[in-house]
Amino acid sequence: ATALGVASRTGLLAALTEEPLTAAAVAVRAGVAERYCKEILAALVCGDVVLLQSKDEAAPSAECLPCDGAEVLRYYLPAERKAALDGMGMYFEELPLLSQCAFDDVCEAAKTGSGVPSGNYKTFGAWMGKLADQKYASQLTQFFLPALEGGAVVAALENGGTVLDLGCGEGAACRLIAAASPAAKVIGVDIDEASIAKASAYSDKLANLEFVVGDASNISNRELLGKVDLVLSFDAIHDLTDPIGAMQTARALLKPKEGVFAMVDIRAASSLRDNLSHSMAPFLYTVSLMHCMPQGLNCSACTGKQGPGLGMMWGREAAMSLLKEAGFGTVEVVKLEFDAFNDVYLCRAAPKTDQ
Repeated sequence: ATALGVASRTGLLAALTEEPLTAAAVAVRAGVAERYCKEILAALVCGDVVLLQSKDEAAPSAECLPCDGAEVLRYYLPAERKAALDGMGMYFEELPLLSQCAFDDVCEAAKTGSGVPSGNYKTFGAWMGKLADQKYASQLTQFFLPALEGGAVVAALENGGTVLDLGCGEGAACRLIAAASPAAKVIGVDIDEASIAKASAYSDKLANLEFVVGDASNISNRELLGKVDLVLSFDAIHDLTDPIGAMQTARALLKPKEGVFAMVDIRAASSLRDNLSHSMAPFLYTVSLMHCMPQGLNCSACTGKQGPGLGMMWGREAAMSLLKEAGFGTVEVVKLEFDAFNDVYLCRAAPKTDQ
């Protein structure tokens, strides 16, 4: 994981091609030092990520051999493997960064059962902002929003509807929605003051966009209750110390009949045994260990009690149970073809028969 993270950040992964290349050639393409390039490639080859050209295929000419007669190794990525790695993008940097932020604290918390302070994750938060920018820019307004409720959500926003993002971070999603739907009112809420400060700094030119510091479990603006067309939550609920409270907030904000809460969260089962065949499970459980679960085990500012520590892999069954407990009358789980990581839980306050 660490070598993949370094290869991603330095551009080495992107420099590899279907055509076998020497370490020197890869180093030039990536703009890295050749000695570092060789060591990174060695780790990736031994990890069966990058492939070595066979000796028979290489058959270098005499003038290509180094003076000591050693073999000149050539490295490549088949097209399908390269496409899969490109699809992971910045995610390869996630575990090394989380270890840098919180390794010692997670080890200590494992002994005490406590959470890890959110202040440990400032660097990670900035990285998540970049990841969100990258992901949302290619998907959010082009594919995600139009896919919700057969386009009805987009129509509501175009007609002056209100959308609120719970746990908006630095506001990447909010900015894109506000720009794409100038008639809509867009509100981003996050408990982290630094994130909201950055989000607000980017939003000066969008008159329909507002950012607010607030706890997702206890929205202070009572005027919004029952008046929001779309409440969004992107991979945020499982990190919270009061997830039920946040779900209840989302329900209270929605217009009673037509309002929709779109909760995006990791596609997984709640049972470990049912996740054994999940190809990304080791990675996702480890991210949860290093960030999501410790964040959820902190004490809630609203209740004063330690959170449940749902973790990233809380799964569909637990999510459905908590959404029902929060009072949602209708919950539909939707798989979007352009997102292999997440499910979308489309939740309405009223039962379907009441709509």
